[in-house]
Amino acid sequence: MKKYLPLIGIVLMLALVAMPTLAQNLDNQFLANFEGNAGIGNAGLGHIVGKIIKAVLSVLGLVALIIFIVAGFQWMTSGGNKEKIQGAQKLMGSAVIGLVIIVIAYAATNFIVDTLSNVTE
Repeated sequence: MKKYLPLIGIVLMLALVAMPTLAQNLDNQFLANFEGNAGIGNAGLGHIVGKIIKAVLSVLGLVALIIFIVAGFQWMTSGGNKEKIQGAQKLMGSAVIGLVIIVIAYAATNFIVDTLSNVTE
């Protein structure tokens, strides 16, 4: 470790040295195009947070589906072993419970965001 200490010091020194950059100037037109393409426009904070939560819940739904498929694969390849079948059934049950929670959270988020957007209009 002692022989790598000077090398680590040099790498850290080079990483901390201020390097000149050629950053692009982002004018207001870029930000306006971003808002339009993202579909947020003049949306309020609640609407934007709702979209983020919906996106995260969609990804979690995909994860629950993958867990369900893995559990089905484990069940099919168990070869009649009772312990493996029970493990796959528990995993499948957990995936279904998780999916139900995700659907309820998605519905609640959709209801809250719609209610907030109706109040602010």
